This record gives sequence, structure tokens and C-alpha cells, in this order.
Amino acid sequence: MKKRIFLSFFWLIIVCVIILSAVLSILFQNAAVKNEKAALRDCANLVSDILGSGLTGELRYSDYVNRDPDAPRLTVIAPDGTVLIDSKSTADRLENHMDRPEIVQALQSGSGESLRYSDTLKANMYYYAVRLGDGNVLRLSKPVGDITRMFTILLPAMVAVALLITLAAVFITRRLTVSIVKPLEEIDFDGENLHVYDELAVYMKKIEQQKRDIAGKLSALSERADTIEAITGNMKEGLILIDGKGEVLTANNSARIIFTHEDFSGAPGADKIEHRSILYVCRDLDFQNAVRQCLSGGNAEISMELGGRTYSVYMSPVFSNGSSRGALILLQDTTERRQAEKQRREFSANVSHELKTPLTTISALSEMIGSGMARDGDVKDFAARISEQAGRLLVLIDDIIRLSEFDEGGAMKESTVFRIDELARSVIDSFRDNPAGVEIELTGGHFDVTADRRMIDELLYNLIDNGVKYNKEGGRVIVDLLRSPDGMCRIAVSDTGIGIPEEHRPRVFERFYRVDKSRSKKTGGTGLGLSIVKHITEYHSGRVELHSSEDNGTTVVCFING
Repeated sequence: MKKRIFLSFFWLIIVCVIILSAVLSILFQNAAVKNEKAALRDCANLVSDILGSGLTGELRYSDYVNRDPDAPRLTVIAPDGTVLIDSKSTADRLENHMDRPEIVQALQSGSGESLRYSDTLKANMYYYAVRLGDGNVLRLSKPVGDITRMFTILLPAMVAVALLITLAAVFITRRLTVSIVKPLEEIDFDGENLHVYDELAVYMKKIEQQKRDIAGKLSALSERADTIEAITGNMKEGLILIDGKGEVLTANNSARIIFTHEDFSGAPGADKIEHRSILYVCRDLDFQNAVRQCLSGGNAEISMELGGRTYSVYMSPVFSNGSSRGALILLQDTTERRQAEKQRREFSANVSHELKTPLTTISALSEMIGSGMARDGDVKDFAARISEQAGRLLVLIDDIIRLSEFDEGGAMKESTVFRIDELARSVIDSFRDNPAGVEIELTGGHFDVTADRRMIDELLYNLIDNGVKYNKEGGRVIVDLLRSPDGMCRIAVSDTGIGIPEEHRPRVFERFYRVDKSRSKKTGGTGLGLSIVKHITEYHSGRVELHSSEDNGTTVVCFING
């Protein structure tokens, strides 16, 4: 802006200087010519007066003329046009001047003038003639170059003045530009008053309004961006936006964790995924093919394994003006869901198998009794076996219902305050007359807990039941109760039984999982006891620990928050 204003003022002044110089030159030249002509006329009149006063004589006048080399050319012409005297040439060599315009005018009106080229002097000449009293004509002439010589003399001075004016114009223009622009440069657009010039008042008001509008829009955009950032930042699903070339524009923290296994939230280097090709970020072939398909304008959906987890990946193209400009990629961790589906299938298969066994026995025995195939002496034994299988079936169904309640969140916890040692003693009493002669001992403290009494009763029952079933003849089961330093109730049930081989330990809390299936069939175990124990413990915000070695017994420790 400064440069434009400066150049505008500068060239305006330069044009004005040029025009002024041209006008002055013309005026000076015209004035000089006018003055020279007037001087020539005055000189002619003076000579005419001298000649008219009787001071005649060719020699005297010739001497006067020859003494002044810059004097005008003097010529005396007779009325018939004959040249009588000429100060620059010999008179008898000159042709008749009767046809000269100034001579004709002088003879007619007393004086005359003309401007023409002289063949004698080879120059443009100004002629002035005056008629004398004796009828002769006195003519003075001077080259036009001599007339304009004064302007030529003044021209350098005029050029010098023009240059000085130009320099002054540069200085003044610069100062003027600074003075005009400075108030604009010093405007504080963050302030409330933007008034500088009255002419700019309308624009300043417009700027203030635009500032308010922009501030409001920026605030709304910032709030929206913060909302989107908060939403995407707290999403468990990975969210990635890529451009048409497959370069990652933005990715939320979950996506960074999925692809880098590191949490970059708020940490330097959070752009480890951003500004990289998505094909470089993930080398999975199916994933790359899906990306290419999506960037071509089609939706894509795949499932892939990454970092030991299973993800469902959904890709949708982003269109602008009818063409694909990028894609949105959503990664959903479906590991737990797939594991749950797997467990559900296994659970269904196990339930079917476990229910089928007693039902088959009951059906077969009932059919034999009903058809009369059973002898009278076997009917009682068959009925006992039917009752046994029915009881096993009821226990199994009850355990399945309990697990279903935990899975669906339908198990209602009724917290009450009770003595944990008294509850444990009542459970132990129900196992006093066990067939294997296993001794059960209660140790530890005597204290109150706040928990669901029925659930804790079931937990103790399942732990002691397992300790008895998988023990040795005449073995021991120790139930130890303790209040841990962190305030949790520690329930540890140890036995001196067969123990659990190392390869089976990670799976003993799975449903229907049994280490020794043959022993379970003999003891009537369903394989759901430890799974129920785990669910009850977690339901009370606790945890379960297992310590076991083959042939050296097993210890299950439950920490209950109560």
C-alpha cells in the first residue's frame, strides 16, 4: 500500500513538473522572442530617428555598425527596391528587394515585418522595416537563433530547478505517504475503537461487525471442535480420516493405540499416524484392498487380527462434488464379543451334552419300567438311579440359571452385615459326614462382612465341595478367613488333593471345564462350580487367585470387597 501511494503521488508530481516546465518554457520562449522583436523595432526606430535628425553619412553609420558584431543586420532600400546600404554584405551584389513583404508593408503603411529564410545568410531571419522621411526604407534583421538564445541560456537553470523540485517531491511524497499510512498501520484491530479517518468510519464499523461475527463463528467452531475431540478422544473405537491419496489426516487416540500399541494422548509424537499413508500404517493385505475399494467410491467391511485382538473394520467413502475425496475408517474391537460368541457356542454344546446324559439315563430307565422290562427287584434300584439323575439334572439347571443371571446382569445383590466365620462354619457342617473322610478345618479371624449372604454361602459351598471331591482319602480342607490390609475379606480354601496340572490352570474357571472328567462323573460335578465362584467374587468387586501343583493340593483365594 505504501508503495502504491508513494508512486501515485510521485508520478503525479513528476507529471505536474513536466507540464509546468513545458508551459514555462513556451512562455519564456515567447517572452524572449517578443522582447527581441521589440528591441529590434526600437533599434530600427532609433536609427530612423538618428537618420531623420540629419546624422547621415554612410561612413559614420557603417563605422557604428561594424563596431558591434552582435548588432542586427541593417539594410537601406530605395523606393524602387534597390539596396543602398547593407551592413553584412555589399549592396550592389544584392538583388532588388521590392518583392520583400516587409518592404511592401513599409512603403504602404510606414512599417512592416516578416519571418522567413534568407538565401544570403542561409538562416531563418526576422525582418523589421520602417519608412524614412526621404522615402527610403530602413530594415533591421536578426537570425531567429539569436532571438531564442536567451531561452537556451535559461534552459539549464530550468532543468536544475525541475530536478530540485523532483527531489523535493520525493521527500515530500515519502513523508506524506508515511503520514497517511501511519494511522492505518497503528490501528489496534483488537481494540474497541477503530476510528482513524472520518471517511473510513463506515469501513471501521463493518470491520468491527465482522470481528464480532468471526469471533462468534470461531467460538462456535472451537466449541464444536472441542466437542468432536472429546467425543472421538473418548471413543473405544478407532476412528481415522484419510484423504484421496490414502494419507491419514486425523486419527483418535484409540486408533493410535490399535496401530502402534502406545497411548499418544497429549504426548509429543502424537502424529505418529497422522500425515502417513494408511497403507504404510497397516500392512494387512485385506485391509489395503478394502482401503483401495473405499477410495474408489465403494463401502468396505472386513474383519482382521491386529496385536492379538480381533477388529471389525468399516470403511465409508467421503464424497465432495460427486467425487470421492477420502474415506472414514472405523475400527471396532470385537474380541470380547467373538470370545463371548465362542463361549456361548461351547456353552450350548456343553449344556446339551450335560443335559443329555442324565436325561438319557432317566428316559431309558423310565421306558424299561413302563414297558415292564424291568424285574420287580430292579424297579427300586431303577427308581433310585432315576432320582439320582434327576437331582443331578436339577443341580445342573440351577447352576446354569445362576450363570445366566450373572451374564445378563439379573443377579440381584442383597448386601447385609453378617459374621463370615459363622457362615463358613455352617457350610462346613454340611460336609462333616463326607464319604471320603476328608477333614475340614476353619482357621483365621472372626469378623463381620457386608455382602450378599446367599452368594457368599454359595461361594464357600462350591470351594469346599471341590476341596472334598478332588481330595485324597482321609485328606484335609482348610478354610482360612482373614481381613487383608486393604480392608478386603480374604477367603482361602486349601486342600491336600490331587492338584491341578500346570497346563489346565488357566482354564479351570471356564464353564464346564473339568481337569479329570472321569472323576467328575463319579462325583457328579458339573464343571460350573469355579466359574460361579469367579462370578460371585467379581460381582463383589473382588478377584480370585489359584495356587496349585500336581499331587500337592490346591488353594483358591477369593478377595471380597466387604
